[in-house]
Amino acid sequence: MMFAAGFAQDQKRGRVGRVNLAGERTGDVTDLQTQYEHDKSVWDACAQAYESAIVLGHPDVTAYEHFEEDLLDRILVYLIRDSGRCVHLHDVACGSGRLHLRYGLKSLDPSSRDPESVACRLQTMHANFQYSPSIAPGLKRVSGIDFSGEMLALARRKLKGAGLADLLDARLFFEQGSAFDLAPFPDEPLPVVVTLCNSIGVMQGLEGACKLFQAMRRSVEAAGGVAIISGYCNEAARDFALGNYESVLDACGQPDWLEPATFASRDYQQRPHAYKRAYDGGDTLVVGVYDNNNAPVKPGHVLRRMPERVAETIATGHIRTYYEYESHWYSSEQFRAWISEWWDEKASWHIAGSDLDALRAAPAQLAIYDPADRLRPFFKRLGIVKGVRELGEYAGQSGALWQY
Repeated sequence: MMFAAGFAQDQKRGRVGRVNLAGERTGDVTDLQTQYEHDKSVWDACAQAYESAIVLGHPDVTAYEHFEEDLLDRILVYLIRDSGRCVHLHDVACGSGRLHLRYGLKSLDPSSRDPESVACRLQTMHANFQYSPSIAPGLKRVSGIDFSGEMLALARRKLKGAGLADLLDARLFFEQGSAFDLAPFPDEPLPVVVTLCNSIGVMQGLEGACKLFQAMRRSVEAAGGVAIISGYCNEAARDFALGNYESVLDACGQPDWLEPATFASRDYQQRPHAYKRAYDGGDTLVVGVYDNNNAPVKPGHVLRRMPERVAETIATGHIRTYYEYESHWYSSEQFRAWISEWWDEKASWHIAGSDLDALRAAPAQLAIYDPADRLRPFFKRLGIVKGVRELGEYAGQSGALWQY
């Protein structure tokens, strides 16, 4: 099994996730269960802020999410309308339930509700939520699993607020638990199991990512379903990751490549004056500092990048913050290695996001397990050939392709 050089170096150091207020990285967490429990507490603590600042906030993140949703729409239409299958969509690391909200509304026949109901008004006001006659008849169930109880509570509140309370535990389901413990799904309805928006990057490091690949295969293989893992590329960290995490430090914490750490503890909130977009090479970030009662502490506080920490983060794709938040942007080489070890190369796709959507998915890559070869005609329409791809530059340069 091959590893990208930067990540291999990071692995040798251990999964270093602690940063003290002196800016020093302290302690290694190498036990999977300990890391799991720690990460669960971190996500419980940041659930609401993460929803506001990232899921509904940063424009580069929302662009990536919209790409994923549009791609998933098209896959569902292909399987349901064109292939005549009924589908069970299962979202692994479902968080606050964005797919539940989307497909709960897209599969809700507006003629069954009062036109002035909240659900119908959302369908009318937002194109993303409009009823889809190509999806609704065959999408029988949307379920999801997440380890954060706070995220799942937020998801349930969101669906109730959207007028979908009657679908909870009827067509829309949530489960608190581990992504590593997925059981095989039955073959009817056809399981489509997804983990999106780089959820693989926050699943307890290398060991957790390996377990996720194994669990995704196990969940769909016997049924001939489809498993999709969508994640960021380490190759895109310089141009996308730095500004992304700097822009949302009020949710995830101050990245450890920024100094000073004067207000980096949870006793304060640091709010950037503006989002930093992709390819922004500026080495400073201006924030307003507030206490936890929302009282101003210091306007115009300037944070600066530390070149050595920046270089290490770019090389490894390992994101660390003072809130003990961690994320990994894995290399395309690493994804290929996992496909080779845990899946079947001849049943798998490895696709650069930019090959599908260079504007919204440039920093992304997809691993798709398709043991029944259901998606070959779908991807043929898009000019994508099945096989494990030797990705070139993340922006879409062609590389060699293993064709089967």
